[in-house]
This record gives sequence, C-alpha cells and structure tokens, in this order.
Amino acid sequence: MRVPAPAPAPTTAPARPRTLLVGFAGQQGREYLPVLRTCADIAGGVDSAPGAGDIARTLGFPHFGSVAEAVARVRFDTAVVTVPHHAHFAVCEELLRHGKHVIKEKPFAVTEAQAHRLAALARRSDRSVYTLLQRNFDPVFGFARRHLERLGEPYWFSYDYHLNLPRPTSGWRARPDTALGGVLLDMGYHLIDVLAGMFPPPARVDAVFTYRYPEMRDHRLEDLVSLLYGYSAPSLAGSLRISRHHYEKTERLSVLGTRGTLTLEPGEATLTPARSAGPLRFVRRGTKGDTVRTMLASYLRRLEDRAFREAHLARQLATVRTIDGVYRHR
Repeated sequence: MRVPAPAPAPTTAPARPRTLLVGFAGQQGREYLPVLRTCADIAGGVDSAPGAGDIARTLGFPHFGSVAEAVARVRFDTAVVTVPHHAHFAVCEELLRHGKHVIKEKPFAVTEAQAHRLAALARRSDRSVYTLLQRNFDPVFGFARRHLERLGEPYWFSYDYHLNLPRPTSGWRARPDTALGGVLLDMGYHLIDVLAGMFPPPARVDAVFTYRYPEMRDHRLEDLVSLLYGYSAPSLAGSLRISRHHYEKTERLSVLGTRGTLTLEPGEATLTPARSAGPLRFVRRGTKGDTVRTMLASYLRRLEDRAFREAHLARQLATVRTIDGVYRHR
C-alpha cells in the first residue's frame, strides 16, 4: 500500500520575530537565509569572514563585526547561529546573557559539561536554545515515530550514513582546534539525535575509528566511525556506520521488531508487518526546503514554550552525553 505524505501546512509564526544571523557568510548560513526570510525579519548579520560586509550589503541587511556590536546597535529577539564548532559555546553564552533566544546549528554542545552549562544558562535567562536538526521535522521520520510501536518489541537497528567526498576534508572541519571532532560529531550528531527520539539511552557504546587520509589520522579527525549500541534490556542492540568518503552518498535506517520491520531512506519509509498482505509505504511530498521552513517556523513559534524548550534540552543533553562518552573512551 502506498501512502502519500500530506502537503506541508503553513507554519508561519503569528508575529515575525526580529532575527540576527551569526555566521551568515558560510554555506549553512546562506542556505537558511532565504527560508528564514519567509518567517522572520532579518535585523542584521555578524560575521568576521573577509568580504562579509559586501555580502550583507548585497543581501540587504546591516553587518556587524561581533555579537556585542549587534546588541548595541540593533533590536532583535533571537539569533540563528551557524559558526564552526569551536565558536558555538561562546557565541551562545553571550547571546543568552543579553536575553536573546538562540537557534543554532548542531552540535548543541561539544562536551557534556558544556551542554549542562548551556542548558543552565538558558534556564536562568528563561530563553530557548534550539538545535537545527532537520530530520525531526521531516515527514518520513515522523511516519517512523508514529508507527514504531507497530513493530512490537524492537530488537535490532542499523543506521548507515555516508557521503562520497572525493578529496580530503578541507576548511575548518580539517583543523582539530576548530572541528573538535570528526564524522562522529559532524555527521553523527544527526543520527544519534534521531535514535535518542526513538529508543532509550544506550547503556554502553563501543566504537571503532578509521581514517581515509593520513592527515586526518594525524589530527585524530576520523573519516569513518562504526558504533555498536548496547542497552540495559538485553533484547535490544544496534549499529551505526558513518563516513565521508564512501563510494556513494547514502542514508538508511532499518529497525527490526518482533512484529515487523521499518526502513527509512531519503524521501520514503516502509513498514513491513510480519503478518500482512503487504508493506505500508510512505513517500514524502515537498522538498528539503519545505522541511527547513517547517523547522525554522516551528522553533520561532515556540520561543516562549517552556515545555517544548525543556523537552528539547533533555534530548540534546542525551545526544551530547552519548557522543562525548564515545570520544572520552576512544
């Protein structure tokens, strides 16, 4: 049976918040900007990259060299932060101390200690810190969450996510002082967050790190990581494999249960009951841009929603705890 996805519903916030862009000159900032403009007013942008001022003028908003300068010169309610990993905490801390909401690229934090500090600061300032994780707003993953219980008792999952980059990693991701981790932190954060929303926290995680290029080995920035999840319930286990230099770009999550299987790939999901006339297939309608728009609009609409805020913090703390634990015990 083929089940079409519903068309995306409009999710614009009742009032358009004034939003500061921090790190707008990079690839991710430029990707979010046109979508963000559909649900927020751009108050300005902060970026120290060469040419950022010219980019801001072209895009039609004021440019600032620092968060402090932006706070002093323009009014804004929230900031969208897309900066390299090493700069996340300091930028978010400054924004929260000035009473601003934060919507940020992953990771929520690099270490568990840092994550707890950021969550405590968000609670003290009564402000939200939301992490940009598109899969949580992708209808395919929504289908999976809704139908997970139809599998009976899950006993195994496997999650593979590979890019097919033909050359070594470059830019800030190739420097240990700015990347602060390899594919586990950069790509794996998305997957581990998905699993945190479907299963309880793992009791143990065993990891193998490998390297395609010698320079990545020298910097301990893994090109591939393989994880084995173990749980306190002996009936559940799972694996993840994440890499940058695979022969093809692919993403696939499979969950095996006592009453069926669930498979997710980009744009579609398939539920196959153990005893059924046939599988139930869900196909996403719309584009990646629709998912991004839904995500940003949802976060902007829920800036003052304390219950949603706390649920998000709890899940991000769980995700960071898993990743930090793997790195600390490598």
